[in-house]
Amino acid sequence: MMMNHGKIFGTTSMGERGQVVIPSEAREELGIKSGEKFVVFGDAHKGTVILVKSEIMNKFANFFFNKSKRFEKIAKEIFDKTDSEIEEEERE
Repeated sequence: MMMNHGKIFGTTSMGERGQVVIPSEAREELGIKSGEKFVVFGDAHKGTVILVKSEIMNKFANFFFNKSKRFEKIAKEIFDKTDSEIEEEERE
């Protein structure tokens, strides 16, 4: 079954030790290897659990921090300009 945000790969269940098996079709199609690390998100009210490959989260974090550095630089330029404009107005 296809959905516009992904694909349903079937069902699974949790064992006594809290382990959940990811269906083989999902592992193959998504390139999930044994020992792969995941970040686990969940919503108790909605009863949802989402697994995201750690490498994807690392890429997102790097992207975010790189963009935030650029934003900080732009903000500093704006604030520096604003400060100098205020000083000029005060001198007048």
